[in-house]
Amino acid sequence: MKLFPVIAFVLFGGFVLAQKSEELIPKDAVTVFSINNISLLQKVSLDDLVKYEFMEEVQQELFDGSTSGKTIKESGIDFDQKLNVFYGRGETHEVSGFTFGIKDKKLLFEVFDDFEQVKSPYPGTEFYTSYFNNLIISGNSALLIRVEPNINTVDEMTDSIWYARGNENPWYNEDAMYDGTETEGEVLEEEIYEEMDDESKPGSGYDFPSASENPNEKNYYELRDSVQIVLQNQFLNSLCDELLVKKMNLVKFDARFAEQLTHTSEGIFYLDNSRNVQEARGLWYFQTMFPTLYKDMQEVYTGNVLLGDLILNETSVEFKMEARYGEALGSIYQKMNDSKFDKNILKYINENNTAYFTYNVNMREAYEQAYKVIMPILTDERNPQMSANVLTIELLNEFVNKDALFGTYKGSMFGSFNGVKKIKTTKIEFIYDENTFEYYEKEVDAEEDMPIFTLGFSTERSDIPEKVLKHLARLTSRFQNMGDYWVYEDAILEAAPLYMISKNGMFIFTNDEDLAKNHSNGYGGDALSAKEAKKAKKSGFMYGQIDWAKAIEGFPRDFFTDQENELIDAMRGKTGKMELTTSKTSKDKTNFDLVYNFGGNYDNSGKYLLDLLNSIYVISK
Repeated sequence: MKLFPVIAFVLFGGFVLAQKSEELIPKDAVTVFSINNISLLQKVSLDDLVKYEFMEEVQQELFDGSTSGKTIKESGIDFDQKLNVFYGRGETHEVSGFTFGIKDKKLLFEVFDDFEQVKSPYPGTEFYTSYFNNLIISGNSALLIRVEPNINTVDEMTDSIWYARGNENPWYNEDAMYDGTETEGEVLEEEIYEEMDDESKPGSGYDFPSASENPNEKNYYELRDSVQIVLQNQFLNSLCDELLVKKMNLVKFDARFAEQLTHTSEGIFYLDNSRNVQEARGLWYFQTMFPTLYKDMQEVYTGNVLLGDLILNETSVEFKMEARYGEALGSIYQKMNDSKFDKNILKYINENNTAYFTYNVNMREAYEQAYKVIMPILTDERNPQMSANVLTIELLNEFVNKDALFGTYKGSMFGSFNGVKKIKTTKIEFIYDENTFEYYEKEVDAEEDMPIFTLGFSTERSDIPEKVLKHLARLTSRFQNMGDYWVYEDAILEAAPLYMISKNGMFIFTNDEDLAKNHSNGYGGDALSAKEAKKAKKSGFMYGQIDWAKAIEGFPRDFFTDQENELIDAMRGKTGKMELTTSKTSKDKTNFDLVYNFGGNYDNSGKYLLDLLNSIYVISK
C-alpha cells in the first residue's frame, strides 16, 4: 500500500497551551518524515507539490482547481510548526496522514474546500470529513488522517457474519454474490461488536457515516462494503479516543522518536523496524504454526529502529542515519563486521565507473554467533516439524566443511555499474487476425538496453568455483574456458554473454566484455585513484558512490514503470555525486552517512529537499 493512499484531516482545539503538530501523531505510526524548517517550502507552489508521487493521492482527494496559482505560503499553514508525514500498519488496520500547524483557518479552507463540518464529541475540537478522509483542528494544530481496515480483517469478519446467518458459500453460489439477503445496518454493527475482542472495541466517538444509514437487503459484496465502513469508523473512533482522551501519541509512546524531534536539522526520519516485522503480512504462517517461536524471534528483533537527519548545506544534502538494535541482534552484526578489507577488489573497479560499492563482512564469525543466538530459541520450540528442522541444522553444522564453505566466500565483495549497451535480440509479438478472430505469435528482431555490471567477491578457495564451471562445461557447450576467463554464451536476454573471472583471490561475474578480455588481472593505472580507494578502505562495512548525472542518463527506461521514469526524468540535468559511508558496527548501533554533493549552488533548497524525500519514498516502496 502506498505511504499516503488517501488522507483525511482531523482538527483539534486546545485549551490553555497551544498544541504542537507532532503531538497529534498516533502511536500506531511506524514511519515518520518530519520537516522542521518548513519555511524552505514557502516558494514551492501547491501545483508543483502535488506532482510528487508521495502526494499523488492526496492531490486526487483534496486538491482541485482552487490550488491554481497558489503557493504553500498562501494555504494557511503555520511555518513555525513541523510538518509530520506518517504511516503505520497494525494487525487489523492501517493509518496514514500528516500533521501540521494552522496560521489562518480561513485561507486553509479556501484551498481544502471539500470538507464538511460534523459534530465533534471531544471538547475543544472541530471535526470535518470528506468521503473517508477526516480533518480535525485543535487550537493551531491539525491532523489529516485516514484509517483503513486490512483486507484480511474485512474478509474474515464478513465471512463470519455471512455464515452465522445461515447463508451458503458465496463462491460456490454466484446468486448469493449479487442477490440480496436481508441485513439491517444496526444489526450489522451489533454483530461486528460480538466478533471484536474487547481491546478493539471503541469507546467514545462520534457517529461517522456508517452502514446503519442504509438498512436494506444486501448481497455478499454489499455486506462486505458495510463491514468495511463500520470497521473503518470503529478503528478511527478507537484512535481518536487514544489520541484525544488518553492523550497517548507517538511522542509519549517512543522516547527515541521524542529525542529525534529535538534535533535542529531540516528534517528527521523515524522507522520502527521491530513493529514492521511484527505486523508483516508474509509471516502469518509462521505466526500460526509456531506462535512461541515467533514471539521469541520478536524479542531478538526488539529495539530495531532506524533514525535519520536531513541536513541541507550550501552545496550538498546530507542524510545521516543511525540503525539501532537490541543486544542479541547487535552481537551478530558486530561479529559480521569484524573483518579485514580485501584490497584486491579495488583492482577491478574502474575510476570512470558510473557507480560502485564495496561490502566487507566476516561470514564465518557472523554464522557462528547467529548459531549461538538463534539455535537455543529454535530448540525450545515444541513442534515436530521444527524439531526436524533443528536436527537438520545441527547435523549440517557438524558435517559441512565450514572451512571450505567460508573460504569460498570470505565476505568481501564489490559491485559496479557502467552505463548501458544496446544488444541485438528477438522478441515475440502477438498479432490479432481479424478474419479468424485469433492471436498468433511472431518472432521479430529487436534491440534491448543491457546494463553493464560487474559483481565479484574474495575467495581463498578458487578451486571450488573452478570445479563447478568445469562441470557445467561438460553439460553444455555454451560454457567455455577461454584461459583468462570463462564465458557463458547467450546468458543475458538470450543474446549476450556472461563472463566469469577467477584470479587474484577473486571470483567475478560480469557482462563487461572489455573487463573480461583486456583486464582480467585488474585495471592497473585505470583503477580507482589512491584517494578514492582510501575512502572505501576507511569506511565501515560498506562504501558506495554514484555519479548522479551519468547514472540518470544511463538508466535503461525499460527497467522501470512509467511513473518511475517520470521521477527519473524529473531528476535529469542534476549534477553531482552521491557517497555512502558507514561506521564500524557496535553491539547496539551502526551509523550511515549519505551525502549528495551538487558541486554548485541551487536556486531552491526546498525543491531539492522534496526531490530527495520523494526518492526515499519510491525506494521505500
